[in-house]
Amino acid sequence: MNRKVDLPLITIIVALYNGEKYLRECLDSVLHQDYSNLEIILVDDGSVDSSGQIADEYGRANDKIKVIHQKNMGVSKARNRAIQDSKGEYICIVDQDDCLSENYISYYYGLIRDNNAEIALTPMADKFFGSVHTDIRSDQDKVKVCTGNEAAIEMLYHKIVIAPWNKMISRKLIVENDIKFNTAFFCGEGFAFSIECFFKANRIAVGNKKVYHYRVGHPESGASKFRLSMIHSSIEAQKYIKLLFVNPSDALLKAWYFSNWHTHCDCLNIMVGCGKTKEYQDLYQSIKGVCKKDALCALDAPISISQKVRGILFKISPYFAACIVNFFRLRKFDKNV
Repeated sequence: MNRKVDLPLITIIVALYNGEKYLRECLDSVLHQDYSNLEIILVDDGSVDSSGQIADEYGRANDKIKVIHQKNMGVSKARNRAIQDSKGEYICIVDQDDCLSENYISYYYGLIRDNNAEIALTPMADKFFGSVHTDIRSDQDKVKVCTGNEAAIEMLYHKIVIAPWNKMISRKLIVENDIKFNTAFFCGEGFAFSIECFFKANRIAVGNKKVYHYRVGHPESGASKFRLSMIHSSIEAQKYIKLLFVNPSDALLKAWYFSNWHTHCDCLNIMVGCGKTKEYQDLYQSIKGVCKKDALCALDAPISISQKVRGILFKISPYFAACIVNFFRLRKFDKNV
């Protein structure tokens, strides 16, 4: 994007916590955007490794970067603090171990500008282990515009990445509707935040270029470890999402029931994969019960055949189904935690 006139300021937010291993790679990709009018806010959430020092180093070298240090209060408070301090017309959230293509910002802003939208997103990201893929075809793109309700249904069916990254959102939409990351959640907070933003949006532009690179091989990821708080949080976040509904359609409720079932299955996969079924027997039985009882919702959902088969497997035997899903999982679980 060559034009420098009339380009709105766009804020990129990166919350940091003990992410020294991949942080430089992430920040380098943020700085090498082909869009010039950027504000980059790094919030060090009480890291005990060198993440805070790395952030300060980058902040001293580039006046686009603002560094905030706070005691450890969780990613939700870190992101809320950054949103509060942001000045950009649009906001993007990036995880500390992921990377951006150089046209990430210009691509999303183009989707918003050309389609008079308040949010731009792509359903999926490029997943990588060691090195970012550079041979992704980006010349072809299919763009559609949908309502917030339609986007929420797609996300509840897990057809759109449920995390807050891989999206560009109007700051005005966030601030005027007082949308925040729910600090009561340690998992599922991004899902709830995204859904709430969708409900307040009139137009959402959906493209398909994979300009966000999601690292799946990070061993410290919460998705690889068992944490009791995250299990409870994931389930409670689904209840919170349902509370956001105002006069919901049958289609929206149907999508939520699928999402709630899918979340319980994810939690069961973690418990089985990390070998925690006996240690937390009551919780395991409760989650397993939902996975089995509501499994047939997958058969009536607009999802892939493989996902429908997954539903059948969980109906027959939730434990056996979890073992199968975990066998094919890219990121393996840590049984030592």
